Amino acid sequence: MYTVPRRVALPLISVLIAATIFFTITYILKPESTLEIEVKSTNEEISKKGSRLIIGNSTESSQKLTEQHGTTLYKKYGVPITGLNHTIIYNKMPKCGSRTMDMLLISNAKRFHVKLDHNQVHRGYDLDVIDPKGKEEFAIKRVQQLAAHPPALFSDHIFYFPVEKSNNPVYINMIRDPIEVLVSDYYFTQHGDGAVGPRTIRRNQRKYAEDMKMNETFDQCVLKERKACISEGRLSLMLKFFCGTHPKCSTDLKWSLNEAKRRVEEEYLIVGLLEDYEATFRLMEILAPSLFKGIVTDYKADIRKKESEKYQTNFKKPISAEVRAILREKLDLTYQFYDFVKTKLELLKKEYDI
Repeated sequence: MYTVPRRVALPLISVLIAATIFFTITYILKPESTLEIEVKSTNEEISKKGSRLIIGNSTESSQKLTEQHGTTLYKKYGVPITGLNHTIIYNKMPKCGSRTMDMLLISNAKRFHVKLDHNQVHRGYDLDVIDPKGKEEFAIKRVQQLAAHPPALFSDHIFYFPVEKSNNPVYINMIRDPIEVLVSDYYFTQHGDGAVGPRTIRRNQRKYAEDMKMNETFDQCVLKERKACISEGRLSLMLKFFCGTHPKCSTDLKWSLNEAKRRVEEEYLIVGLLEDYEATFRLMEILAPSLFKGIVTDYKADIRKKESEKYQTNFKKPISAEVRAILREKLDLTYQFYDFVKTKLELLKKEYDI
């Protein structure tokens, strides 16, 4: 029987032992990588706080978390961002404090040398005939141009439109109680405000001559079911602003509601409330300090308050309980969206002790 020489056997045994140890450590006792440890730690933190997942400097949510209103609590919404390599897209919902917001964004843009594109797609608006597709095509091209020289700001009354992620879009918006949107627009058309002159008011009156009686109150308009106050386009406008231009956004409002919620979670940094203006600005500063730092101080400055006062509608008559009940029923899906946004904002305020 052949026997391995002692001088050969000992080194061979050593090699076999070393290989066994290496295999055991690598494949059986496999240590966690730095990333795996971080993910595990973050997931444990999520289970404690019910918060979003952020790995390293990532600003993208990587898993579904606590559910609210049938959708995930956080994805991109409320996730802080840093740096100036971003394009702010403010697809402003009409009659939701957009001129005050514009005033503050433009002031802040100058401070941070942000390239501006303000109201280049659409000047003025009509709640019934906002053309979604024509503006979307132009807006996408314009944002691509702006994104080549960040930071940049695109602001307009336009439905949500998608842009390439490489453009680093930061979507923001502001909404308010849906009934108040309709009331404000109605009386603004009739009477204007401190920033709108008589010529604009007369033009609006001619524009709505067939549907709006200039001596009627909003209550009378609703009870007579005039298009000037309760057309389909007006009643579903808020959902469309966040749903986008997909045909189903107009034809299937339940689908539009779910899509609008999804857009808010996956695409928007924040959607604020006119009723909670200052808290919205504080959160903007926290979530994107390199873009919005100083906006609260600017908002509270006396000169800004005086400018904001110009944008208050010259005359508004309180609506009756009867009309409010009619509209509350007609706007049921829109209120579901409004309450969804309000809940998310309250959760952010709680998270950041605002």
